[in-house]
Amino acid sequence: MALIKLAEKPLKCFEYESKKRGFNARVDRGIQVVEIDKIVGSVGRCLDFDAKFSLKAKHNLPRLQSIKDALQKQKPLPLVELYKMKDEYYVVDGHHRIAAAKEMGQKFIDAHVIEYLPPANNDKHLLLRKKIEFEHKTSLQGIELSHRYSYDKLLEQIKQHHQYLEEKEKRNISFQEAARDWFQSVYFPVIEEIRKVNLRQYLRNATVGDIYVYLCDQIDLRNRKNGRYKIKIEDALEEFGLLSRATKLIFSTSEGLKEKFFKIFLPCFYQRCPYIL
Repeated sequence: MALIKLAEKPLKCFEYESKKRGFNARVDRGIQVVEIDKIVGSVGRCLDFDAKFSLKAKHNLPRLQSIKDALQKQKPLPLVELYKMKDEYYVVDGHHRIAAAKEMGQKFIDAHVIEYLPPANNDKHLLLRKKIEFEHKTSLQGIELSHRYSYDKLLEQIKQHHQYLEEKEKRNISFQEAARDWFQSVYFPVIEEIRKVNLRQYLRNATVGDIYVYLCDQIDLRNRKNGRYKIKIEDALEEFGLLSRATKLIFSTSEGLKEKFFKIFLPCFYQRCPYIL
């Protein structure tokens, strides 16, 4: 029995996806470095390429080869134009440049990006908008939170870390540079500890980012001394260890005791965080 070769998966079509999702508002993000694997669709040319950006029409192969030759010789080429929705990109102009880059194993490409935003018509979309705003301001990717106010809390931490770094190093530091330093020196060490002690088993549907925000509400990661911002990550992690052991004890007790604990000691958190078991 002959095997039937399955048709290659087609490119996603921006027109269909944006209409289905209701993404209408747009923001010019300027020139960005984009991961090529996140370019998954096209604006107007979905039928000309498959999902791997391989050409379907053989008569365009000479053009593709000329672009590959230019890339190999490191000749300058025009920027590709992309639309972005959530974490996906769609090609407006530069399909052959993307196809050539993929064939040559290129991982990133410079692009002019227009980002489309979800409508502000429900909590899910408002959360996504807040995440998009956070990522644009900080250039940090992959911090997943369940509540939009939590992104505001992280932004406040980064603002104070920014001030702390400028005072410490006595030079101007960009907000995005400060955000990267905050991620490496403050956020990442704590979430590694969260993963190590597996606190997620006690907090239903909580991301590690949610737990980080919860812990920041309980321990003083943002010490202030004489009006200045000061972080001692070693002290914070020591306090984290004590709190995590206390948390394990609390969550291993009866439901009644657990509820009493949150209602008495953390009433605001208890009311606004539905992922607490």
